[in-house]
Amino acid sequence: MAEILIDSAVQVLVEKLITIASEEIGLIFGVKEELASLKDSFTKIQAFLNDASKRQVEEEAAKLWLKDLENIAYEADNLLDEFNYEIVRRKVQIENQMKRKVCFFFCFSNPVLFRSKLAHKIKNLNIKLKTVNDTAVGYLIPSRVANSATFVLPVTETDSVTVDPIVVGREKDVSMIVYMLVNPNDEVVSVVPVVGMGGLGKTTFARLIFKDQRTVKHFHKRIWVCVSQNFDSTTNLFKRILESVTNSVVQVEGREAILQNLKVELKDKRFLLVLDDLWNDEQKYWEDFRSSLVGINSVNGNFIIVTTRSNRVGSIVNTRYQHSLGVLSDDDCWDIIKKRVFSNEEEVSEHFESIGRKIAHKCGALPLAANMIGGTLQRKDIDDWTSVLQRGFSDSNGDTSGVLQVLKLSFDRLPSPLLKKCFAYCSIFREDEEIKKELLIQLWMAEGLLVENDGDDMESLGSRVYDILLQNSFFQEAEKNEFGLIKHSKMHDLVHDLACSISKVESFNVENHKSDAIPPRVRNLAISSVDDCESYKMALKVNAIYLRALFSNYRIPDSVLDDCRNLRTLSLQRDTEELSPSIAKLIHLRFLDVSFTHIRAFPESICKLHNLQTLKAFRCFELQELPSQLRSLISLRHLIVDPYRDFKMPLEIGKLTCLRTLKFFNADTRMAVGLKS
Repeated sequence: MAEILIDSAVQVLVEKLITIASEEIGLIFGVKEELASLKDSFTKIQAFLNDASKRQVEEEAAKLWLKDLENIAYEADNLLDEFNYEIVRRKVQIENQMKRKVCFFFCFSNPVLFRSKLAHKIKNLNIKLKTVNDTAVGYLIPSRVANSATFVLPVTETDSVTVDPIVVGREKDVSMIVYMLVNPNDEVVSVVPVVGMGGLGKTTFARLIFKDQRTVKHFHKRIWVCVSQNFDSTTNLFKRILESVTNSVVQVEGREAILQNLKVELKDKRFLLVLDDLWNDEQKYWEDFRSSLVGINSVNGNFIIVTTRSNRVGSIVNTRYQHSLGVLSDDDCWDIIKKRVFSNEEEVSEHFESIGRKIAHKCGALPLAANMIGGTLQRKDIDDWTSVLQRGFSDSNGDTSGVLQVLKLSFDRLPSPLLKKCFAYCSIFREDEEIKKELLIQLWMAEGLLVENDGDDMESLGSRVYDILLQNSFFQEAEKNEFGLIKHSKMHDLVHDLACSISKVESFNVENHKSDAIPPRVRNLAISSVDDCESYKMALKVNAIYLRALFSNYRIPDSVLDDCRNLRTLSLQRDTEELSPSIAKLIHLRFLDVSFTHIRAFPESICKLHNLQTLKAFRCFELQELPSQLRSLISLRHLIVDPYRDFKMPLEIGKLTCLRTLKFFNADTRMAVGLKS
């Protein structure tokens, strides 16, 4: 499943590279033609991405093509970022009124030589891209024309008659909804959205209501339509409804004819309509659909039940009420497993029950998981149960289970590569960790996922991405501050497993994969606790050049850190006592966190990190001062410091014109004076 992320990663990178402000780079460095060629190559590649992403699950050649393209895109991203850094560095020098001649990068004093090297690097990239393009033309396009239908993912339809798996823990919810249905208000059509993440049993829940005898007696017509991705046209949806009502294939075409036929079928009849698995969150579609439905039947007391994974869909179909389907208790999950495995007369031994309850806990409170794992445990001995407990939801070959495949549907249907990439990035967090909204947005910014446009700054765009993931149940347990703003949330354990399975080759948290080796060419790495620190330092050394994000509770040797020259994010906590002046070589760095360390001061060279957006030094009680040339961090947007009580703050901090967040803890009056100035 890890290959799934490659397509999203490449699309995000390609879009970024196409839209990057390369005009200024080309004019300054005299490589306008080379950059135009680079941009043109990436634009052509976009045409192949959609086809390749559909083929990658089946065809190894497409996987390799995407992987090659991803590596080149990252290389181009690093190169263009270096040029942008040089532009920013020049601006800083001008602002600081430096009198010496501009020196390109760290070692180029000759502008002609530098332009030559620059042109050579871009030329090499263009050669690589031509090879990738030729591969696509020779392999992907002919196959796409001939076999495009082969790679369309099938939509699993639901129905009202399927015998459901074992259901427990839903009795009160069912009774509450049924009571609403049979005791209607004076509206012609009322809507009850049932919202919850994949695997909670929304379809099963709706089917229980649909089949309840009180419902059967109350409604003249009961209609079931599985919507899924097909709600792109209200006409098609009405045709599906008519087919369900008549229990036959509808031959009529055209919206008016379909609605007239439906009007005849539903005349003077109270109906219940279940729209299962609704994804479309376009307000105009829903309003069009509902207004037409009201026009078909003027009898009061009609109901629509909508099941969806999206809170946004729920709020669109009913602005006043939505039924959030909750998770099950561990006892409920064990009850499902027990009923799947043992007959009613069969007594369960203490040994089986002890292991079974632990397995039930690993179901993540999802009835789908409990039913699936219960089926797996049928006719198995105690050793098999123990193996399932230890292995979790993967089979002996390590393949992801049906549970993750169900959750993956939500991932596949995210509307943009950006959302997929932002979600996958979250695998860098530990399981059950609180994910702070502000922090996550800053990390997305550092990775380059959030690009400012005319209407949005990076923080606003990141907030929208976070909220969409929350609305679609990728995040849960959201907590708000006193102003009603979301502070943090969590990922459900199985959702976290999904993120890890998708992004394992790119993002790796040692604590999430304790028995696994760090994959080669990993780009985001978190080392919080390890048994053999030296072996991880060796692996870190090998992967250093590919790393874009590094989170470590251990001191990283300067020699290793110097090799991590493409880092965008660096978080060093606990064991770190000082930063080497050579940190200035990390010119791509956008996020630096030294919280909970014993650092007393930052090296002045840190002020050469002109791309730095976020600087955090929380609970650094020995920190006595910030660098005197802090004003040179002209990209700094967020500064969070929790310093020593005699902390000295640079008076020119007010010249940080991009600054949006300034948090000082243990502030005294002298700091207040400095801030005022």
